[in-house]
Amino acid sequence: MPPRHPNLRLAALLSETNWSAGKLARAVNGLGAAQGLRLRYDRTSVAHWLAGSRPRPPVPHLVAETFSRHLGRPISAEETGLSRTPASGAPLPARPEKANAVHQLLTLCRQETDPERRGFLVRSLYSLSDRPLPAWDPSPPRHGPDPPPPPRRTAVPADAETLQELTHTFEYLSERHGGTHVRLALICYLAGSTRPLLAGPASRSLHRDLLTGTAQLTHLLATMTADAGHPGLAQRYFHIALALSRRADHRVLYAITLRALSRHALQLGYHSHAGDLARAAVHTAGPRAFPAAKAYLLAQRAVIHAHERRPRLALADLAAAERHHEQATSPAGPFSSYARPSLNYQQAYTLQLLGDRESALVGLRAATHRDPERRRSYALTQARLAETLLEAGHLEAACTHWHTFLDHYPHLHSAQVERALSRLREDLRCFPRQPRATALRERARTLARPKDGQRSAT
Repeated sequence: MPPRHPNLRLAALLSETNWSAGKLARAVNGLGAAQGLRLRYDRTSVAHWLAGSRPRPPVPHLVAETFSRHLGRPISAEETGLSRTPASGAPLPARPEKANAVHQLLTLCRQETDPERRGFLVRSLYSLSDRPLPAWDPSPPRHGPDPPPPPRRTAVPADAETLQELTHTFEYLSERHGGTHVRLALICYLAGSTRPLLAGPASRSLHRDLLTGTAQLTHLLATMTADAGHPGLAQRYFHIALALSRRADHRVLYAITLRALSRHALQLGYHSHAGDLARAAVHTAGPRAFPAAKAYLLAQRAVIHAHERRPRLALADLAAAERHHEQATSPAGPFSSYARPSLNYQQAYTLQLLGDRESALVGLRAATHRDPERRRSYALTQARLAETLLEAGHLEAACTHWHTFLDHYPHLHSAQVERALSRLREDLRCFPRQPRATALRERARTLARPKDGQRSAT
């Protein structure tokens, strides 16, 4: 066994952040939990790293991401001194800015249909070093030649209409059942249909419509993948959706995808990066975006301003989002409209971050007036309302809404829903002698699924 040498690179990063070994361990554990990893590191573990030991992948990458998030610049695993080489395993395909986006989509989808390759893909981690350039570039991206197409058939307008119908269908199924299982059907469709659809002869406008439909389906696949608890893979699908939007010359769709990336980054705790993406989304859409899109983008930027403790800017964006929403006349659809309850939810989230709990409760109650058949959003809204009511001291009312959440839970396969259930059980630990709380907690315990899907690393 070669002798170990002190890890001076890690020591330098700790010095730059002014962190203790224990604080680094807690930060790594927290980031791992957000990405589906159970980690139990402590200051002793970090002391071993400083002495020269190296944890197994993907922990070096997590340590690098922890420093990246705190320092606001990309830090590689090699720079931490914990990895001699890039993370083991077959590399993810090149970023779509550097390669053909359609080819990258096909490659990822086909790898996901292979059980041996899928395991590596779903374990890939979200990375600040792999973030796209947010600014809109109207020139088409440079990439290599398209792969040889199969025998061609001429595309017809009905093909674009089919993509739009599938977008509605898959979005509804994801809302109905959660992203975990539904995404597999979408992967199979994209793997088998994308190349023949886009390779055939078509007019310029029809080809743009086909690219737009493919970008929308890829965006949906990214959101489903995030909902399934695979943040690194979701990030890659979002990047491909951005590249396809550029090829379709669709600024608003590009902006909507940036907004989704912002929400994803915020959920993972990358607040600064989420802010950059939200601001880029509003800037990219520009003044010509349709009102529903403006409301959707501004509502996310309002949340960012609230996180940054800028109440005046947050409230201004909420007011602007409200005005644009009132002007919206676009038809219903996942990329053409913004549901009123969704705006209510975003308003409530912003107000809660600003410390206005009573107004947040008003917004959350309004947000529950959504179609209960769209179980995922309905259940998560009920859970958020219950949590906020409990914070306000209204245990009985909170239990009522948590029971509604549990009514929908068995139908949903979603990492976000599982996290809401975990918070429910943890919150109710504080009320061991309250009969209604103990009954609710017992019901949650009996419904909870085994955590077989949660990964561990040492």
